Amino acid sequence: MLRFFFFLLLAFALLGDARIFLFVMNRLVFGSHRHEKSPWAPLMWITPIVLLILTSLFWPLHRWIDWMLRREVIDRVTPEAIERVDWDTMLGKAGLGWLMIAAAVGVYWIVETIRIRAKGEERPQGVRDHPPELVTIRRAHIPFGWLRRLGAHNDVYDIEITKHEVFVDDLPEAFDGYRIAFLTDTHVARVIRPHFYEEVVAQTNRFEPDVILLGGDFVTWHRHIPLMAETLVAGLVARDGIFAVLGNHDYWAGGADVRKAMSERGVQFIINRSAVLRRGSAELPLVGIDEVYRGEPDLDAAFAGLRWGPRIVLTHHPDLIMDMAGRRADLMLCGHTHGGQIRFPFFGAVVVPSRYETRFASGFHRVNNVLMYVSRGIGAIPPLRILCRPEIATFVLRQGGRTKP
Repeated sequence: MLRFFFFLLLAFALLGDARIFLFVMNRLVFGSHRHEKSPWAPLMWITPIVLLILTSLFWPLHRWIDWMLRREVIDRVTPEAIERVDWDTMLGKAGLGWLMIAAAVGVYWIVETIRIRAKGEERPQGVRDHPPELVTIRRAHIPFGWLRRLGAHNDVYDIEITKHEVFVDDLPEAFDGYRIAFLTDTHVARVIRPHFYEEVVAQTNRFEPDVILLGGDFVTWHRHIPLMAETLVAGLVARDGIFAVLGNHDYWAGGADVRKAMSERGVQFIINRSAVLRRGSAELPLVGIDEVYRGEPDLDAAFAGLRWGPRIVLTHHPDLIMDMAGRRADLMLCGHTHGGQIRFPFFGAVVVPSRYETRFASGFHRVNNVLMYVSRGIGAIPPLRILCRPEIATFVLRQGGRTKP
């Protein structure tokens, strides 16, 4: 029984080690850094080594338990047994201490995941979702559906068009039914089949959007900027135009060159400023905010001159929602997280580059006066998506009071 209890704690402790590693990766290594190479990058290697050393201390503890269990009860209090305990005390106590700490973290992770799943995904008021459409570019390479549902399939070519209605209390009547298409994190690269980008453009245009918003991270490397402009931007069409902000990877690849290539094809960048969408005499402000890693987000400049009223906000990083300081956003569109990109059965997204980890991994969230939607994005680095399909997010604005789905 003691040995069974030890191995049960060991399983929880290994899970706890994984959770501690993810905490360090999400919040420190990936969570907030202004340069392509995070100053916390060494923790990617230091943390596993430290955890491995601490976990190795379980072995002396296991040896001592095993040795004690192989002896008769009367022999466990002999001088030899006492000496053996003294010899293993330092390592054994350290191993026992870390075993309890790591196991507690592992148990907490499981309990918290169960609590979240039991609670279900809560939709904020003012949102109505419709069944998404799935466009499959590549035939499934795993023949068994149950295996694909467990993650044995790369979703990188399975485009999901999500459909949402957003209700705004004081939306001008002229904007009732206004259609917004949102693309983000395209990470255009030659390793992806050209037909994939053609389908993204075709499906976006099929929605017949009034405006197309682009959330940044268009490329990962500078050499792909011309490819991005030719294969993605050039074919998009919207009645009121295409507006964009930059993402951290755009800055790292060459922000000025990305802006130039896209601006030449009619994309309007709204970085720390606003534009106005018009329907007759009615106006709907569109606010763009710079991204938080390499950009210089200036909320005062972005919202300058705007009266209190309906507005759409576009930015790259969802963490910015916590800096809105009472400002109103009836729909704030973000990307950056890729929805976790690789999700696991039961646990879901585990690697999310955010100070808040999985809290804002994807979907709708409301904080004070801000309704935010985080898209899973189109691309992937590397080109691998598990249980996390690429997403074209579409929205229809509706006049009227907030309503639950």
